[in-house]
Order: sequence, then C-alpha cells, then structure tokens
Amino acid sequence: MSLAELAPGVLVATARTYSTTSTVLLDGHGGAAVIDPAWHPDELAALAAEVAAMGLACALGVATHEHYDHVLWHPGLGAVPRWASAATVGRYAADRGALLSPAAEFLTPELLDLAGRGLLPLPGAALPWSGPEVEVITHDAHAPGHLALLTHGGVLVAGDMLSDIELPMPADDDQTLDRYRGGLEALARAVSRARWLIPGHGTPTAEPRRRLDADRRYLDAIAAGRTIDDPRVALPGMAELHAANLRRAAAG
Repeated sequence: MSLAELAPGVLVATARTYSTTSTVLLDGHGGAAVIDPAWHPDELAALAAEVAAMGLACALGVATHEHYDHVLWHPGLGAVPRWASAATVGRYAADRGALLSPAAEFLTPELLDLAGRGLLPLPGAALPWSGPEVEVITHDAHAPGHLALLTHGGVLVAGDMLSDIELPMPADDDQTLDRYRGGLEALARAVSRARWLIPGHGTPTAEPRRRLDADRRYLDAIAAGRTIDDPRVALPGMAELHAANLRRAAAG
C-alpha cells in the first residue's frame, strides 16, 4: 500500500482488505490530515512511514464514522487531535469494547489500544486546521453522525458511501431506508461541487455524480419492485446486503 496523488494536496492509499482507502490532505505548510487510516498493522506502519518520508508532519486525524475499520491509528502518526462527529465520540465513550471487537482479530494490542481512543467531537462544519477550507457534511445514512469532507479543490472524501463495490449499506436501525435517502440528499449538494470522489471502500472517481445516481437508481428500483440491474449485487458479500435492503424497502 502506498500513497498516490489524486489531486493537488490530496493523497490516497488503498489497503488490501475491502479496497479500503486512507486519505491524506496536505495543508500546504508541511502538515497533513490523515482520514480513516487503514487497515492491517503493516499497512498502518507503512502509511505513517510514508507520510514522514515525504517530510510531512501529521497534524490531525479524522474518523468518518464509528465502524472499527475507520477509527484506526498508528503511533508513527503522532499524538495529535483525532476528530469525529459527536455521535461517534459518544458511541466510543459508551461502548468502545463492543465496537472494536472485530478488530481484535487483526490488530496488535498496541494498535487496538489506539483504535477509537481519545476521539474529539468536531467543533463545527469545517475542518479545524491551518490548510485550505475543508467543509464537513454530517448525515446518518450508513452510521449515526457519519462525516464526509469536501476540500476547497473539490475532492469529496465520502467515507462508506457512494462506492463502486458496495451497495447502499444503511445503519442497522434504519429499517425503512429513509435515513439512507436523507444521507444521499445531504451528499448531493457536495457531489454537485465535487470534481473527485474518494469512497471508503472502492475506487476513487472523477465522476462523483455517476456514483450518486447509481445509488439513487438502486434505491428507487427496490422500492418499486423493479428488476435490479446494478452490477454490485453480484459482487462478493453483496447478496445478503441486497436481501436485507429488499426487506427494508418493503417495510417502507
């Protein structure tokens, strides 16, 4: 796993598990924001080493949402502020052990101790850093208080939304898909201004609107009982999710 420049000031690395992306934003002054660093211990170590080798100092971290693969960290990135939504911070204060239980299978004890530890609630709708403005969008589609970040240059870091390898994956308690649709609409305003999209799992794209349209078409089709022609349905792990989404659509 290595960082590649997607756009000026935006670097992306893709992990070997679930095509999980780690995003690094440059502040233009030798500092960096690291968003959702992932996944395995060797990949986290390599990410921290590469940031340092570029002469960058990690200034802050961001966890887009509560799921264990998005709250990871490495000591090589430093003891810096790690921001998340108030909902995510609250969840880790109340139930950190349960949220991180799947991560115990692949993290070292040191990295497990760092995961989700000391998260701070974002103080507003912009990233608190010295770099160009980064807008923060908050919604409840995939998880309560899920964040997306839109850079000044038009790169949308979407977390676990708008993926080319995953169907819409609503929060567990979203039994009618209403919150998921609401989340898509919150993202639509950002998508209309985005030149690039980085999903939490999958391939970055220069056509963000196509990803949004694909998710809308999928949700409209299952709501109407139409035949689904979305190629993601046939991808590994998606059959069970699709079946659950059909049940949710019927309940709605």
